[in-house]
Amino acid sequence: MIKILHIIDFLCLGGAARSMIAISKYSSRIDNKLHHQVISLKKAHPSAIDLAQQAGMEYLEYQDEKERNEIIASADIVHIQYWNNPQMFSFLHSELPPTRLIIWFHVSGDNAPQVITRDLINYADFAIPCNPHSYELPVIKQLKPEIRHKKVGMVYDAADFERVENVQPQPHEGFNVGYMGSLSFSKMHPNYISMSAKANIPEVKFILCGGGNIELLKQQASELNVLDKFDFRGFVEDIASEIAKFDVYGYPLCEDTYAAAELNLQEVMYAGIPPIVLPHGGVKKLIINNYTGLMVDSELEYSQALEYLYHNPQERLRLGKNAKEYASQIFGAENAAKQLNPIYHKLLETPKRSRQWSIPVDGNLLDEPISLIDVVDIPTQFYGAKTFIESLGDTAPQFVSNLTSNDTQELFKTDEIIAKSSTLLGMGEGGIIQYLNHFPEDGYLRFWTALILEKEGKIKDAFGQFIVAINKGCNHWRVYWYLAQVADYLEEINVMEQALNNLEQNVLNFKPVQQLREKLNQLLLAETELLNIKFTEINYLIFPNWQSDEETLTEELYNLIFSLAKNSPVSDSPLSKESWEGSTLVIDTTGITEEDANLFLSGIAMNLMMEEELDLENTLDFALINNLNDRTWNKLLPKITAKITLENENQDIVNQLNLEDLVTIEGNGNNYAIFPDWKADQEELALEIGEVLMNLSDQENCTLLVNLNNVDQEEVGLFFSEIAMNLMLTEDIELSNNLQINFVNFTAHQWQRLGGLIKEKMTINYEDLPDN
Repeated sequence: MIKILHIIDFLCLGGAARSMIAISKYSSRIDNKLHHQVISLKKAHPSAIDLAQQAGMEYLEYQDEKERNEIIASADIVHIQYWNNPQMFSFLHSELPPTRLIIWFHVSGDNAPQVITRDLINYADFAIPCNPHSYELPVIKQLKPEIRHKKVGMVYDAADFERVENVQPQPHEGFNVGYMGSLSFSKMHPNYISMSAKANIPEVKFILCGGGNIELLKQQASELNVLDKFDFRGFVEDIASEIAKFDVYGYPLCEDTYAAAELNLQEVMYAGIPPIVLPHGGVKKLIINNYTGLMVDSELEYSQALEYLYHNPQERLRLGKNAKEYASQIFGAENAAKQLNPIYHKLLETPKRSRQWSIPVDGNLLDEPISLIDVVDIPTQFYGAKTFIESLGDTAPQFVSNLTSNDTQELFKTDEIIAKSSTLLGMGEGGIIQYLNHFPEDGYLRFWTALILEKEGKIKDAFGQFIVAINKGCNHWRVYWYLAQVADYLEEINVMEQALNNLEQNVLNFKPVQQLREKLNQLLLAETELLNIKFTEINYLIFPNWQSDEETLTEELYNLIFSLAKNSPVSDSPLSKESWEGSTLVIDTTGITEEDANLFLSGIAMNLMMEEELDLENTLDFALINNLNDRTWNKLLPKITAKITLENENQDIVNQLNLEDLVTIEGNGNNYAIFPDWKADQEELALEIGEVLMNLSDQENCTLLVNLNNVDQEEVGLFFSEIAMNLMLTEDIELSNNLQINFVNFTAHQWQRLGGLIKEKMTINYEDLPDN
């Protein structure tokens, strides 16, 4: 019995695992002396274990590296199922026992991060690209002819055609375009929805089978008002029942796709469904244009190809028939096994060998090209970044420069390139974030992740990653500069100040730092001024329009301040009086200097003292604010009891701010108050409140303050909505926008200090007045 041990990163139901299982099944059928085993570097999926065992594979578990290496040592051949990921790459860097080693590449191999590197080929006894495109890559063509002939051969990824053996077209309404596989933009074309929707085909339905960015795809379809054209099925095991409904197979992938010998494409071709593809990755060598399918060069051509096959059913039949015949002869696990078994037997004629990463098992080390990463001493704390770079070969030199260069201009340039990394390189399989998850202590992987997150607008996430990157040793001064900028955006003043302090110590005459320092000083000044405001239990906010007629504004502010400084009718009636405590009127001074505003208010105060004998000293404080930033507003607004609306109001400022959660009171005194007893019978209480709303429905610009007495505001809001709906249905009264209803949790003292702004406390039978 010859033991063939397959090693895979994750034994699941994905394409690489299915290919491995299928080829093992047919390999053993052709040669029953070959016994196939498998270990998974990650915890295997139970369904995949079952599928492997049904195919005759032996699934082996191990507890640690020692036990794993014992399994490897006992195998006659080790067969690596390769795509770039940190688990597999770390495994290849580990110390392994002598073995005969095959690496089967399940990626196209020419786009980062899914790259077939020279080190990988040198490490293997035999290297197998899984499609013609990969076999023709420079990394293989540039091998010495004798080495290439000895250790490289092409074997297609192996589809098990038993899954689609008996597919028969099912009659259906409309025109169905199928898609199976990953719905992530690291593989799928990012404009799949729009380019599909542009096809002018009546009753078209795009059937998508697979997992990924389903909600994002639905959102894109909704924005184009074409959601009804797309049917998202999720993961589908019984693909034959879905393929039977397809008229064509639309499979446009992203430009930097790592797609290689796509099993789903092989399966639909075997079932006689004509595909439409873009010439990206290994896919371009899987079909013969205009013979087994259509290969198009643009989004527009893709839409046109869909229309062409819709209008030409005979052409669909011709292409489908050719596709089926071609797939039967070229693709499939049985054909692949016929190619792979001789490779196994040839390798068995050679002895097991020890191997070490970056040292070729064949050829001469002196013949190998030297990269910068080989000669520069990289600190061990950045081993994760170094490993990631090695996995990319020579396809992404920006990372090498970013890790090793001392040239500031080059560092900023490579930062920008990294920030613009594709979805696949940044967040896809084998990308930066996946390596970061495997090497969480690596500061450079943190830094690169932060650059990508910031570019994508995920500023808060980038902020956290920049901080951790610095703490993990990636502390070049420019990292502090990036941190200072995102801290500025998030208004994290303390972090911004610390970052700028570091920059000023380590880099001289960097003008952007000086500019940001000036902005920081303004922010700190605004916060200091805010801290100097004498906030009390009662704080009002107004936005005067200082450009309005001076006499009119003076009169309005005079009346407002007078009202705030005297007893309220509320406190004169059923509510007991308390001793006066001062309140604060916060005044926005946009459009006037602070000096002029103080003179303006001093004049009003003097007139109140002379005409009304009203001294504001112990009753009302003025606090002037101007040009506050968002952070300062966010600190100020929770302290505000109510915003008072003026007739002469600066609407530009009011509209810029989010004041929806503030209680609003009419400055002209057209305000009413009720104090419902929420424990009363709800029907009776609703009738009482309905009467109040009816009486106020004809008022011009009035406000009704409803005392919550600490009950749930959302429930009260629903209660009022029902009352308003009932008034409209039974009394034909529709409450206008002139009536503003505010739900408040004012204390008795706050009610008292509303002063003359309350026109009337409207009495209802079921009242619950605030405690004294």
